[in-house]
Amino acid sequence: MVTVREQLPEQLNELSEEATVEHAVEAQQALATWLDRVRGILDGAALNQLEEVAQLVLQKELASMADSRVNTFATGIGMADILAHLHVDEDTLSAAVLYRSVREGIITLEEIKTHFGEQVYNLVKGTLAMGKLSELIEKNKRLEDHFNNNQREHLSGIYKMLISVTEDVRVVLIKLAERTYALRELAKSPKERQERVAREILTIYSPLAHRLGIAQLKWELEDLAFRYLAPERYKEIASLLNEKRLEREQYIQFVVEKLKGELAAHDIHAEISGRVKHIYSIYRKMKSKNLSFDQLYDIRAVRVLVESIPECYHALGIVHQIWRHIPHQFDDYITNPKANGYRSLHTAVIAENKSLEIQIRTIEMHEEAELGVCSHFNYKEGSKNTDYSFNHRLHSLRSVLEHYQERNDANVHPNEDETEDFEHIQDFEGFEKIYVFSRDGDIKELPRGSTVLDFAYHVHTEVGNKCYAARVNQRYVPLTYTLKTGEQVEILTKKDREPNRDWLVNSLGYIKTARARDKLRHWFRQQDRSKNLEVGREILNKELSRLAIHPKSIDLNDYCNHFNVKTGDDILVALVSGDISLHAMINQVNRHMHLDQDEPELVLKPTLNPRASHTLSAHGILIDGLDNVELHIAQCCQPVHGESIAGYITLNRGVSIHKVACPDYMRMIGLEPDRAVEADWEMQPTRGQSVQIVVEAYDRRGLLKDLTQVIFSDQINIRQVNTISEADGIANMKLLIEVKGLAQLSRLLARLEQQPGIISARRLVQGN
Repeated sequence: MVTVREQLPEQLNELSEEATVEHAVEAQQALATWLDRVRGILDGAALNQLEEVAQLVLQKELASMADSRVNTFATGIGMADILAHLHVDEDTLSAAVLYRSVREGIITLEEIKTHFGEQVYNLVKGTLAMGKLSELIEKNKRLEDHFNNNQREHLSGIYKMLISVTEDVRVVLIKLAERTYALRELAKSPKERQERVAREILTIYSPLAHRLGIAQLKWELEDLAFRYLAPERYKEIASLLNEKRLEREQYIQFVVEKLKGELAAHDIHAEISGRVKHIYSIYRKMKSKNLSFDQLYDIRAVRVLVESIPECYHALGIVHQIWRHIPHQFDDYITNPKANGYRSLHTAVIAENKSLEIQIRTIEMHEEAELGVCSHFNYKEGSKNTDYSFNHRLHSLRSVLEHYQERNDANVHPNEDETEDFEHIQDFEGFEKIYVFSRDGDIKELPRGSTVLDFAYHVHTEVGNKCYAARVNQRYVPLTYTLKTGEQVEILTKKDREPNRDWLVNSLGYIKTARARDKLRHWFRQQDRSKNLEVGREILNKELSRLAIHPKSIDLNDYCNHFNVKTGDDILVALVSGDISLHAMINQVNRHMHLDQDEPELVLKPTLNPRASHTLSAHGILIDGLDNVELHIAQCCQPVHGESIAGYITLNRGVSIHKVACPDYMRMIGLEPDRAVEADWEMQPTRGQSVQIVVEAYDRRGLLKDLTQVIFSDQINIRQVNTISEADGIANMKLLIEVKGLAQLSRLLARLEQQPGIISARRLVQGN
């Protein structure tokens, strides 16, 4: 039978009936009694913070009683009482008392941070996040089939999703206490609510208690939930236990005395007691093994606690000497602990012509078995220092959930209501995975940072290939949207849709996972070579034109050795498939033109020797044979570091620097060739160089702000902005910016074109 702990003083529950002065006095007295009881459980701890928290909640409760019929004070005290028996720290107890008051809006999170510090604040916030996610899971219609059919993959996904929203195992403990208290208070609730809460607990929370090794909570959660879900079956097993209770107690007493005497004769001091098997555990064994009640050998059980591991095995040998061992009924969980850390020796024998289960463990193992992760708390009076090494159990739990799923025999039918409340869940970014719902309610696990396009390829390759839009929580989002745990994702597809080559550009942020990238590259490789050649040439020419580099100035055969391909056409095909990134190609163009500062391995020696020429300008340009000469960048072509350049000696402004292929330069040296002078870039640029870009976009509010944020995020300086809005709603924006090379300029232009409403973004030079 379920053993429910001593009920809280009745005065605490009466607050919800009528808030009178008399009730307030009684509540204060009851609170003092409860605090004394908790201090006794925790070895006389001072609990000054807990008392302050409880007083605050009580006062807030009394002040809000006219507007609220929810007794948040009694609920908080009830949760803390459950946790006190698990010997948790004072911050956890305080957070438990506060949790329901914050949830009901009586106390704010900011008040908690101000009065009780960051630790308590984070615990309450984390429990709220777990609670919101729990509601979302419970109310998901699609999960009903998974619960009924006991589909382990999906149930495991639920547990991982819940664990993912916190880095502190104490949050899980508070949520377990909240659910335990809710289950205890269900007696007067409507049958529908009883079944709904019991299904949720039996499916989600008792397995979590098991995986954290907290037997105290696990058994109570299971038995109480089972009583509400299958009352007739519960009463049947309970009556069978009661019928033979006296006989069983007499038998156990005889066995205990005999075993205690034998162990004492071998100088083994042991605590021996009868162990009551819980009703739900009996039901599961009867159902899973198709046994009757009389066929269960472990209804009668004894637990032996000794001081050391050697004594465990010594006691085991003595047990097998006294009674005959039942074959195939021995488990050594000391040498091979269970996944949740449980350690013990289990054996079954025939004692006095009846089957008997015997568990042998040390006192430390017993505390771990009963309290699980909570046994690692080191609570001391007057100290708020807690041994947080127990948090490794939370990480172990995550690993366990990857491959281990306990069978759950309950039938569960979640409520069908929808929820849109993700406010608290999305604040937690500590876990390396995220868990999201598909449109149909299936839970999908993805690496943290995944986008909706990653999700599309995770669902199916064709879904990704034909994706044209996405909705998250019923709202349209860009394909670059980064998903968060608990969100519901719907991918919109079209039959004639094909993947976009831009999806493979890292800087654009469409896909983050290797799985999606590989699928996308495979699609491009499968396309017709002639089509890929055409698309590849279009991709490269578009990028070169955007950078104001004439495509004919680039000979692809110059790059074959670097990319380990045979022909320039192979480069174009590889650009389409993603085997060669556009960024890598531009870097090599830069290298061929003596560029790029962002990649040291690409730095080349200048063709001119600065010692011989004696001239190195502030622009990082070497001028052959001239010293102390004024130098300026020609505005007609505005060459960028690395582009092939040459100098032209002007009449009164020193030397102007042009791109070698600049039409104005070619015209001037055609007329006066002796004014030409060799020039080259220094190995590294000494400063950013001015480049004018032009952005064409549909005019809208906030357009300039969005564009400048993109530019500033790449640490690029803006020197001048001119904007003209046309009558047709098109805005033409000319920006003078400072970049440190073509690669940086290329990345920026690509990012600008991805902003909403942008028609084009390109480099502007004279004549284009």
